[in-house]
Amino acid sequence: MSGGFLKSPRVRVVWGDINLTAYDGESKGAPAVFKLDSEKGGPIVYDVKISLSSEGNGPTAEFKWDPTGPGYAAYEWFISQPKYVLGRFSIEFFYPRGKKIVTFFRWSGQSINYGNDMSVTVKLQSELAGLVNANQRSTAQAYDEKKGAEITQAYRKTTEQYGLTGYPDILTYNKYAKEQMKKVKLLNVYGTDQTYGAAISNLAKQAGHQAVVNSIGNSGIIIYPPYSWKGSGEEQEVLNGVTDIGAGQAPDPKIRYGYLLGPSLINSVSRNYNWKPPQQEKSKTGASQTKPGVNRDAQTGRFISAQEAAQRDSASSTSSPLGTASARPNPGVQNKDNPDAPARQLALEEEKGSELSFETFMCPALAGLKPNDILFIPSLRGGFIEDWIVQSVDYTQNNGAVNISVRATRIFGLKTAMNGTAAKKFQEIAEQNKLVGSGATLDAWDAYAWSLPGS
Repeated sequence: MSGGFLKSPRVRVVWGDINLTAYDGESKGAPAVFKLDSEKGGPIVYDVKISLSSEGNGPTAEFKWDPTGPGYAAYEWFISQPKYVLGRFSIEFFYPRGKKIVTFFRWSGQSINYGNDMSVTVKLQSELAGLVNANQRSTAQAYDEKKGAEITQAYRKTTEQYGLTGYPDILTYNKYAKEQMKKVKLLNVYGTDQTYGAAISNLAKQAGHQAVVNSIGNSGIIIYPPYSWKGSGEEQEVLNGVTDIGAGQAPDPKIRYGYLLGPSLINSVSRNYNWKPPQQEKSKTGASQTKPGVNRDAQTGRFISAQEAAQRDSASSTSSPLGTASARPNPGVQNKDNPDAPARQLALEEEKGSELSFETFMCPALAGLKPNDILFIPSLRGGFIEDWIVQSVDYTQNNGAVNISVRATRIFGLKTAMNGTAAKKFQEIAEQNKLVGSGATLDAWDAYAWSLPGS
């Protein structure tokens, strides 16, 4: 409560032009759901969840639909209208007078339970899934042997070869990745039986970058560099996610934002440090294939056959816009100049060495947290600060509350910052706000977590 204003998280779900969380469908030709005037304008969806990932699976979402007779009649009307069943969903988590995160999806199915516990679950997936994961093609590019071609030219040509030039925002770049790509020159690029997403992912890996599927603000693939790699230039800048995103604004998905993590922002947090050899693959993209090994059921712990494990892996991988499990991509890329790629590729692997997970209430400070942002966890004594790269974020609305669940990773080792410049910046922010050191207080952490932009 601040100045008579209740700080409460909100969720808005819009299907096409109809708001489902403040249902106004009757005015647009959809069936009426509420009979009483006092109920009109209420929600017909609840338990809304979105899942965002840095790499691997594409963005997904789901929510429960009003399971009453009139509610289900309205749902049947929606899925019988091509305008809506083929249309776009907008899901927004936000604070009034605060920040927001807006994501876009397409209808992909439903699950209905009958009986005393009646429920209708609507499932959504990324708008990209059909565009970049549907068709497998064999492609070839060859460039001048003396000059070669910048990798950005290969990206553009790949987009043309898959017939996706009509989607200008389907491929964008983090500014540091774009700067680094100027040094990458290719002679030829070949691919056999690849989807567009897998082809882009393979090109990104060639330069020591990663292809990130995005549904925030728009739908597309973003090329990101490793956070910890400096090279000969300056270390990457990390913006302040609390102050650099204004009221009513959403984060730019191409930019990394930083957030301090401490008391008042954590329900529970777990950190695991497991050393892995640098050669061991620690990332999974949509083009990854099933690997042999001992297989167990994730829920029961029982051993399962390799065939059953492969079927499950195939089912999960197909949700990724970066490739299908049934594809067997055979990429071949010849470099002319690519001096820093091995160092960046190793940096990407090392950044997966340790893992953190936490769950908390979506306070105003954390609204808008997304994959590839940075979590800074300071020592409360002020002696050091750790930086963690966000790999996945789930936003979940239930019974009026909104929780976020986060998985993040960093290099193996304690107290060492991956990006010294960013760590120093957020250490100073923590000190200025009395979050660390001898003058640190829980009230200061409360103010950091719950202040709205500009307050």
